[in-house]
Amino acid sequence: MCIPKESKFLAVDASQCMGCRNCELACCTRKVEHYGNEAKPGDIRIMPNIIIGHDGNGSKPAFCRHCSEAFCEKLCPVNATIKVNGVILFDKTKCNGCGICEQACPYGVITIGTFKINEITKKLATKCDLCIDRRINDEEPACYAACPTKALALI
Repeated sequence: MCIPKESKFLAVDASQCMGCRNCELACCTRKVEHYGNEAKPGDIRIMPNIIIGHDGNGSKPAFCRHCSEAFCEKLCPVNATIKVNGVILFDKTKCNGCGICEQACPYGVITIGTFKINEITKKLATKCDLCIDRRINDEEPACYAACPTKALALI
């Protein structure tokens, strides 16, 4: 798996976010494009890995920060995390869906989903992977490309 050596990460300017949810839709669309050919109906539940939250001060996207000292990575009992050029990924062959990473994430952006892999139903951790499949092809993450106000930045 080849991620550009100088990986760029998402940052948000909450004052620019208008809560349109284009980023969420782009994330889901990307997943359908990425997994759609392999999956049968009911095999996977498409959920965005970026979530728009609303508070008294407006809208703000929540997404994986790929922490340098990531609790999900440190606490995973089966070492299912992989860090490639700073991007934290989950190894679906190792993940047992225990949910410790979900509880440990200070941003609340890891979810445990049910997936069907080779006819076997399995619980797996899932989170933003910075659209690794797009990045390999020198494309921007789907959420970033879809943001009409440029509230998301690549730094």
